[in-house]
Amino acid sequence: MADRDFEGLPRKEGRGWRFYVIVVAIVLLAIFVIQNWQTVPVEFLFTTVDTPLFFALVVAGALGAVIGWALPHVRRGRRRERELDRDQ
Repeated sequence: MADRDFEGLPRKEGRGWRFYVIVVAIVLLAIFVIQNWQTVPVEFLFTTVDTPLFFALVVAGALGAVIGWALPHVRRGRRRERELDRDQ
């Protein structure tokens, strides 16, 4: 009999493919950042700042990760709200 966790569902053994995709993406981002070390002007809204390109790339990567993580949660919440409105 397979091991079961406290929810009664079969437990997965090992790491899934998503883990390896995330690791590869992080490694590629690190290589890309390391190879782009020069200082560049970065424009944001009404200001221009000279900053190392690696810093701008790290900020852009972090923002992309936050958006990629948050978007499904926002959609799931809105879907639940619509379902609750339909049920009432």
